[in-house]
Amino acid sequence: MMDQVEIERRFSTALEQSGLRKHAESLELTSVPEDDAITTEIEEVSGQVPEAGRAEARPAPKPTLINIFENPEAHPYVLDLALLKKYGPEWFEWERETLEFRVPQDFRTARISDLNYEKLQAVKTLHYVDGFWQSWQIFVVCTMALNSLFPDFEMMQVPTAVQCAVAVDNANRIRNDVQWTDEMKRYVGAVCKFDGIFCPIEPIDFAEVDAEGHPVNCEEIRELWPGVRRAGKAPDEESVTAEQLRRMLLIHEAVQEDHERLRNQLPLLLHG
Repeated sequence: MMDQVEIERRFSTALEQSGLRKHAESLELTSVPEDDAITTEIEEVSGQVPEAGRAEARPAPKPTLINIFENPEAHPYVLDLALLKKYGPEWFEWERETLEFRVPQDFRTARISDLNYEKLQAVKTLHYVDGFWQSWQIFVVCTMALNSLFPDFEMMQVPTAVQCAVAVDNANRIRNDVQWTDEMKRYVGAVCKFDGIFCPIEPIDFAEVDAEGHPVNCEEIRELWPGVRRAGKAPDEESVTAEQLRRMLLIHEAVQEDHERLRNQLPLLLHG
């Protein structure tokens, strides 16, 4: 079971990877002064069940330590780190009612939004079981939540290659001790193929894409990719190679945007 040393290591690693290494020694949650003037707009509860596969449809205020658990822009890894820092791995065993009771008390927030609860369920699943790496059914549910979308437990959802990349990138932050099954390699490969991506890049480069019948030279494309990634611009020409590079760049940019969101929110968990 994860101990306090491991929790601190995760904080430190997240900070260093996000370019916030100078804060790596300040790992305790920021306390909120009694005279804090921050106010939070509370979302009215309509009683309607959120539509699966959609983010909460309202403009979100900038995330703060007070509103992070109700803010739809909250990064799932920040939510995970916040609970680990406060409660340790004990929170993995809590029911929803316990979380909804403890979090508002300890973080002075109004509530945990339905969307953020789904994010917490996803990261708990990643901590607790290996299903994300082994079963497409579990992978899809977690992928939706890790992309700030509501999972649908009645209708089958199909993620995009971009969504798979963002979810896998976040899963890699939590665990790196599970191997991808052949089923998952084929599944993510099928998602890539559906999106017209035949040369998947990190973090979904484990995907096995059936490119039979498609005039794609992945060896050539992978030679060109580092230059495209550095420049942040793919060729404008109309060719199979240029189109692959453009689609690969879309995945890379989506993962980088997710990194930026994490980088912006991590300081909420620190002193100063």
